[in-house]
Amino acid sequence: MKGIHIIFTAFIFFLITGCYPVSQTFDSFKAPKFRPEATFKVVTMNTSDRVLSQIEQQLLAQGFRVISDNYLRTQSAPAGNVTVTTNDTTYTTTHYRSAGIEIFKEKPTDYVIRYESVWRYAEYFDFFNASVVNTQTGEVEFTYNFRQGNTGSLREASFVLRDFVVKMRTSKSK
Repeated sequence: MKGIHIIFTAFIFFLITGCYPVSQTFDSFKAPKFRPEATFKVVTMNTSDRVLSQIEQQLLAQGFRVISDNYLRTQSAPAGNVTVTTNDTTYTTTHYRSAGIEIFKEKPTDYVIRYESVWRYAEYFDFFNASVVNTQTGEVEFTYNFRQGNTGSLREASFVLRDFVVKMRTSKSK
């Protein structure tokens, strides 16, 4: 009886503290009218985001038609100086704002891929979520969600992005 009590107590402890292994989760959904043969554009506002080019590379490797974003964007373009005065100090600081430069005329595309991710280490996502939006209807026609989990074996970001793109082509509609 005492042994069962110890096992039960340990189980509750691990459950409450989160010190139990949680495996990675992959989830995707494809709408019946999703068209993998269409054109796709990946967009981001973060110019230092390496995920955009990795998604484009995976799309091309899997035979998708990729339309480049026609803007170069930055979130930190100098926009002038601001003078700040407090009770005993006055100083000048640079003010920054988002900016974009059109590098060519916008090309039509059937879908836009938007995503969010948080990095766990240099090569691993903590999570990666993506939605593929039809530009004509505004409807989300494909979604993908990945969560790393607490297990010892981590999935590299390149694996997750390849899995995302492969599932765009192969996932069955639900």
